[in-house]
Amino acid sequence: MKTTTIDHKNDLNLIASCPAVAALGFFDGVHLGHQKVIQATKKLADKKGLKTAVISFFPHPKEIIGKTGERVHYLLPPAEKAKKFSRLGVDYFYLIRFTPEFARLEPKEFVWKYLVPLQIKHTVAGYDFTYGRKGKGSLDTMEEDSGYTITVTKIENVERNNEKISSTLIRNKIQLGLMEELPDYLGEFYETKGKMICTERKDELILDRYYMIPPVGCYDVAIGNGKGWFKGHVLVTAQKKIYWLGPSIPSAWSIFRVKVKWISRNMRFISETAEMQEKNLVSMQG
Repeated sequence: MKTTTIDHKNDLNLIASCPAVAALGFFDGVHLGHQKVIQATKKLADKKGLKTAVISFFPHPKEIIGKTGERVHYLLPPAEKAKKFSRLGVDYFYLIRFTPEFARLEPKEFVWKYLVPLQIKHTVAGYDFTYGRKGKGSLDTMEEDSGYTITVTKIENVERNNEKISSTLIRNKIQLGLMEELPDYLGEFYETKGKMICTERKDELILDRYYMIPPVGCYDVAIGNGKGWFKGHVLVTAQKKIYWLGPSIPSAWSIFRVKVKWISRNMRFISETAEMQEKNLVSMQG
């Protein structure tokens, strides 16, 4: 899969490689609803003999046009989204920098400045996808905005447990510590990446940017170090620090990269760990 970051300085006619069917959206978390959109995109592209593309944006529009100082809690960094797109069979990933200038584009301007030069022949998106200034454009207007050079497919929402799957729903569940529920919406456990720093006193996990951390408590997790997966527990403190409580992970290094699969909140330890001070961690490590 080829990934291209686009801003107003790019010559889109040079960027575009082949005519394509494109999935449109922010796709934070690449949850089951997003996967349905991308799978439909690939199926249509194969049927039409075209390439499969994803067009997304970064940062989140709320950071640019939302309330002043509004913070967005991201589920995945763009690079990890790209890896998931590749596994779903996407050929091209176009990541547009969402800037104040981009936010001011009228719907028709977005279509003619981005979609047409990128040789997008058909678009696929969720039923509530909007584009252009103040979200005035939608899939219902895109064909007309493109001069009927682009056709569209609207994908209805996906539900699990009588809830519409959305990135917002998943963020809310993480904020509540409901990690064991996430596979119903993501199709797998929530996975983060970062580094483990091991000292004589404690083993601390520091996550990369653009991941969420659940609330205070003890969690069952699986840690991957490239050589295998190790099940154990982590403690999340009120300061959003994450400590590995064991068992020990064999490594020749005191600092090493890890993946963390968040399995469930461990209710047996919540009342105890919520009041625990960091200075007591040594006695709890096993």
